[in-house]
Amino acid sequence: MEPWSWFLRTRPPKTTAAWAQRKRHSFGTLSRRSRATCLDGGMAKSGRTVWRVIRVHVARTFSDFLALGARWNALLKESASDNVFLTWEWLYTWAKHYLEEGQLWIVLVFKNDELIGVAPFCVRQRVTEVISVREMRFLGSDDVGSTHLDFIVRRKHKATVLRAIYRHLHEEASGEWDLLTLSELPAESSSIDLWELLVGEAGRVLEVAGMTVEPFIDLRDGLEHFLASLSGNERSNLRRKQRHLEGLGRVTYERVSSTPDVERAMDLLIDLHQMRWRQKGAAGVFADDRRRGFHREIACAFSEQGWLRMDFLRLDGEAIAGVYGYAYRDRYSFYLPGLNPKVAAKSSPGILLLFRCVQEAVSEGYKEFNLLQGAADYKMAWATGLRRCVTLQYYNRHLRSAVVKALESGKSMIKMLVR
Repeated sequence: MEPWSWFLRTRPPKTTAAWAQRKRHSFGTLSRRSRATCLDGGMAKSGRTVWRVIRVHVARTFSDFLALGARWNALLKESASDNVFLTWEWLYTWAKHYLEEGQLWIVLVFKNDELIGVAPFCVRQRVTEVISVREMRFLGSDDVGSTHLDFIVRRKHKATVLRAIYRHLHEEASGEWDLLTLSELPAESSSIDLWELLVGEAGRVLEVAGMTVEPFIDLRDGLEHFLASLSGNERSNLRRKQRHLEGLGRVTYERVSSTPDVERAMDLLIDLHQMRWRQKGAAGVFADDRRRGFHREIACAFSEQGWLRMDFLRLDGEAIAGVYGYAYRDRYSFYLPGLNPKVAAKSSPGILLLFRCVQEAVSEGYKEFNLLQGAADYKMAWATGLRRCVTLQYYNRHLRSAVVKALESGKSMIKMLVR
């Protein structure tokens, strides 16, 4: 890990000999590349001010990241951003499959020796039509459908931690990146307001680069309340399709969650998913080797934690539909379906299995069934609410970034003129 630091005064220091001695001591106890990062003042019971040193370190290697597992998840549980896509398991596995050594840039913020904040970043080359850009962005924000990404911060330290991260990026690490992309931030996250304030203080402007919608089903009032929220036609269709399927043979449901069975279940889910997309003439999620490898590994990791949910609907013993999801804390996340489109298509086995998963989520006490990204018709018909996530971007201010920004702006202007 590489340490960086500076002075960020959260409380105006007194210009006394004692203060100067304390400052010299703080500088003297750290390495040549590390200075006292931030002095956070608090009042002791005696009434005297107690100064706590805020330190910033950067984890750049996979061995550093591997060692963070327990502390990472412990901090996540104490943060406002706790969700399955910010767990150490999800992000470490993504990094193993999508990054090379040296691309990690995980900013760790400590109060004395206590980890109070993490900015889970990486830096990669992003090749545009105009130039190659060094982009700093959240881990997990590419190719695997991560959502609700954010800074991981102990609640009472949010403003202090974000300011420390911001200062690090624009001072010690300012020459390491051209473009900062904060992907899939929940629209209600306080990180947006706090970061926008920091950016505004420096005369910069955050740009909204994208937005996604996330339908969900509120399960807090039980299954009957959810059914009542559906249209009469939707409820009638569910009953009719269930009767039709049962008329075709013996219908059974299977849930796979034990680790020894996960590999077999993932093979089956992949086959069903690819069947569906091949019929549509598309590649499907699992056509990509790297993506397939990621999901095989994360399924095993989540199974060990009790977070994996793999459900199948069988007709006379043959699996004809599958659902791949995650159950974390009080939320079930529906990640991906699979379906044999040649069997019992009129019965919509995929929809029937999804409804079964909703029933199971209610019985297990989950408060929400998250349908994740996308506004597909079947999701919108069942959703009781919508959330949005935004992607924010801005360019660094050094010369290279100014050139990139100018070229990108020029390209946009040319496109407008051509139209």
